[in-house]
Parts: sequence; structure tokens; C-alpha cells
Amino acid sequence: MSVVQDVSTFAGSVRDCFTDAGDSQSLVQDRVDAAVRSEALPVPKYERSDLARRNLAAYSVAGPERAGDWRALAEPFIGADDGHPLLVIADGHVVLTRGLEGLSGQGVVFTSLRGAVREHADLTRSLGTVVPSDDRLLALNAALWRDGAFVFVPKGVRMERPLQLVHVTTTAGHGTFPRNLIVAEADSQVTFLDAYASAGDLPDELCVAVTEVTVGRGARVKAGTVQDFSRSVTSVAVRRAAVDAAGEMDWVTGETGDGFGIVEFGSELDGEGGRSSAHAIAIGTGRAHLDLTARMVHAGRHTTSDISARGVMQDRANAVYRGLTVIKKDAHDANGSQTEKLLMLSPKSRAVAIPMLLIDENDVKCGHAASVGQINPDQLFYLMSRGVSERAAKRMIVWGFIDPVLAELPIDAVRTAMEKVVERKLA
Repeated sequence: MSVVQDVSTFAGSVRDCFTDAGDSQSLVQDRVDAAVRSEALPVPKYERSDLARRNLAAYSVAGPERAGDWRALAEPFIGADDGHPLLVIADGHVVLTRGLEGLSGQGVVFTSLRGAVREHADLTRSLGTVVPSDDRLLALNAALWRDGAFVFVPKGVRMERPLQLVHVTTTAGHGTFPRNLIVAEADSQVTFLDAYASAGDLPDELCVAVTEVTVGRGARVKAGTVQDFSRSVTSVAVRRAAVDAAGEMDWVTGETGDGFGIVEFGSELDGEGGRSSAHAIAIGTGRAHLDLTARMVHAGRHTTSDISARGVMQDRANAVYRGLTVIKKDAHDANGSQTEKLLMLSPKSRAVAIPMLLIDENDVKCGHAASVGQINPDQLFYLMSRGVSERAAKRMIVWGFIDPVLAELPIDAVRTAMEKVVERKLA
């Protein structure tokens, strides 16, 4: 079969599948266009992370007809009902909602993205503008996304309780393509936290996830993400925000998956006085490969960014951390800083930190620091000299190392779940 026929067959399958699923004609056409582009665009390339060796065909156009047994995977991240709004999606199907009804009085929308595109087309116009489909995998997500979360916070509304999405994969062979869109209008405030998990006995599975955030003038958004995929999953996630003048965007990312994971997250600081931070933690065990890139682009004047990453690798796990700060021409008085600290607990574990500064303006402040190494022997000796066993001492040092990032997670249940995952891996 020729390449042209292959593209035509794929695009036709996408059209038929999502027309039958009830998508609007315009959305179906957007999906078809993305499907055609995905066949022509290159697979993204990452230094030290070779996607060419991964099974990027581990998906199907149609998703599972129904959700599998999701509760055991989702419940550790849910916790008790403390009143915060909750959306649970399993295998592309909404299986649980909680506390969403009371948001409409403030004009806030928190719902599934599929539902939002149908019911709030005027609010979802920015879909695909913050993260364009400029490589094969992003185009594949644009073609095949089955669901995700949509958040809209109107001007001046400040949400006190966080909004939470839990997304689980129980069935293999279909691929996982979540997509989230967050729109925060001027002077609004919202915290959003999403958690991803998969069953541990799945064969090869591809996950391509996208989160887009638009931060209005003077708005403040905090987005936290935790990921605990099984070792068979190849995961590529892009999370990006466009920040207007005096807007604030805070990212918190926790990566503990056992598979092959690539994450790029960060902000485009377009407006004057915008600020963004990106805090990441990764715990790698077994043969996990974790590749994280925090990317901050300064285009507006008087903008500020802060990147902080911490990783703990043991067994044969491998980690790659990139901090990328870009300061464009005329971004006067921009201030960007980044710090990467990597701790290796095994002689066979590997980690590399790659700080990058791309500066095209003179009137700026910018700096970076990176360290890769074993546990400080002086710290270990100090604790052991006071009667602490070597194993307990190492655990205390590791917990002290990662706790500043874990403390940033805004929901107690998620923070507790992450602590249990870390405890399990350290054991």
C-alpha cells in the first residue's frame, strides 16, 4: 500500500470513528487534518532519549467501548470527600464526578473536554493554540484525544478549592491520549491537579498527553501533575502555558513511572511582568527512563521564571533533566534562574543535567546551577554516628531532598499517594 493510501485510510478511520462518537463536524475535520499532518511530520527528537526504539504504534483509532475496573488505580489519588471538585476518567470515559454542580453559580466551568467542546464552543476556541501540532506525536494527540478536563474561570473569580482530574488506563492496545484545556481570565485564580496511572500488567502502550493553559492579565494558575505509569508504557507529555501581563503560572510535576517517560513543561511569558515557576521531582527504579525538560520563554519585559528539579535514581534507572531559559530580544529586565539536583542511590543508575540559557538581550539576570552525585558521605556519617542505621539514614536524606517539591502538591490525598509511591520505591 502506498503512503498516500495509508494516510487516506488513517484519516478515513479517524473521520468515521469520531463522527460516530458524536463530535461536531468542525471538530471531526480538525481531527482529520491532524491525522494527515501526523503522517507527514517527524517524530520528535530528544538528546539521550531515543523514541525511534519505542513502540509508537501501540494504539488504535477507536478507544475502549467501556471503562475497565478503574477503582483500585484511581482511589489512592482521590481520598476522602473534602469538598473539592473531582473528575475521574477511565479509558477515555467519564466514570465519576463530584462537586461540579456548585461551580456554575460563579460562572466556573469544570467538565470533560469532549462535553465542553459540544456545550461551550465559545470558551474552547483556544484549543490547539498554546500547544500546536508541530510534531508527529502532538498531531496524533490532536487527532485521537478521547477526553480530558476543561477548566474555565471567569474574570475576577478566585477559586479557593483545587480542581482535580484522575485519569487511569486499565485496558491495553488502544493508546492513551488525554488533553486538558485551562482558561483563566483576567484577575482570576485556580489550582488544578491531575494524576495519571495505569494497570501494572499491560503490554506495550503509548500515551501522548497535552495540557494547554491560558493565563489572563493578572490571573494566577497553579497546575500540579503526578504520573505513575507501569513499565510497559511509553509516555510523552507536553504541558505549556501562555501568560499575559502580570499573570502567574506555577507548575509542579511528580514523575514516578516505571516505563519510558518524556515530559516538557513550562510557560511563554508574553506579557509585561509575567511570572512562572516549574518544580519537578522524579523517582526512578528498575530500568525506568525519565526525561524532563522545563522550558521558560521570556518575551515580555520585567518577566521572571524559576526552574527547580530534583531526581532520585536507583537500580538501573536513568534520568535526563533539561532546564531551558530563553530570553528574547527586547525582554528587558527579565530574570530567569534554574537549579537541577540529581541524587543516585546505585552505582548502575545514571543521571545527567543539561542546563541551557539562550539569551538575546543584554539587560537581564539569568543563572543556573546543576549537581549530580551520590549521597553526601558526611551527612550519612553524621546520622549514623547518632545511632541511625545506614538504611534509615539514607531514607531520611532522600526524604529531606525531595520533600520541598512534594510539599507543593495542593491536595492532601495526592500528596499522600505520592508519598506512598516514593516509600514503595525506596523500599
